[in-house]
Amino acid sequence: MRFRRAIIATVCLVTLAGGGGLLGSALTRPGASSTDSSGGAVGSPLAGHPAPELSGRTLDGGHYRLRPGGAKVTLVNVWASWCGPCRNELPLLAATAQRWKPRGVRVVTVNTKDGPVAARSLLKEVDATGLLTVLDPYGDLAVSWGATGIPETFVVDQDGKVRARWTGPLTKDWLDTQLARWGSA
Repeated sequence: MRFRRAIIATVCLVTLAGGGGLLGSALTRPGASSTDSSGGAVGSPLAGHPAPELSGRTLDGGHYRLRPGGAKVTLVNVWASWCGPCRNELPLLAATAQRWKPRGVRVVTVNTKDGPVAARSLLKEVDATGLLTVLDPYGDLAVSWGATGIPETFVVDQDGKVRARWTGPLTKDWLDTQLARWGSA
């Protein structure tokens, strides 16, 4: 009887450990942590296909829904207050939103696995309070977009199709290149 209990306990522990590992890695790139400073353009199974649903309550209490034709280009960025690289790139996203807005570009951020208090606090701290932010407390939106880590950014064209993906901290050069490319298409 003790042997049987020991086997059951071992199987349960292995199952829990494996499941916890999968859950914990759902938003972390293989071989990288959420604070890893590397990143770059990567392929996406979504490329050329309609963007996944992006709809939800916003940090300012409103509601946002991504719709084709709503902007020339929509930049979707997944971030969290506890992510160091996210903290560093939020001012760049805010500046990008201001600079490109007259050209029909919309920047939408998705605050994932976080709370509104922490999100507001960080945005205020880094002077990025003007960013449109959709709340994703359980990470469902990030996972539906295929985010494998944070920060992660997607470019969506006017027709609602995903055109580019960047993992890790953004660069101004990549942003400007992608927004010019897809904004004029």
